[in-house]
Amino acid sequence: MEDTTLQELRDAVAALTEKVAVLETKVAALEANQEIPETDLIAIGAAVAAYFGHKAKVRAIRYGSQTRWAAASRGRVHDRSVPHVR
Repeated sequence: MEDTTLQELRDAVAALTEKVAVLETKVAALEANQEIPETDLIAIGAAVAAYFGHKAKVRAIRYGSQTRWAAASRGRVHDRSVPHVR
């Protein structure tokens, strides 16, 4: 009886070891494909440069796509109409 349960435990440990190995390879593949967004890199670089006292120079300007929310907010800011009537 003890041999049967011991063998079952060994089989269970072997199966779990295989599953852990498969999961480790999947995690390694996901970590290799993960990229840091450019906006985060720019923010980190700016914070480090400001901390060390480096004055930045603008070398290039890139126009990004704006959402409708941003366009609507900009439109409200530049609107010359009277917002309310007394």
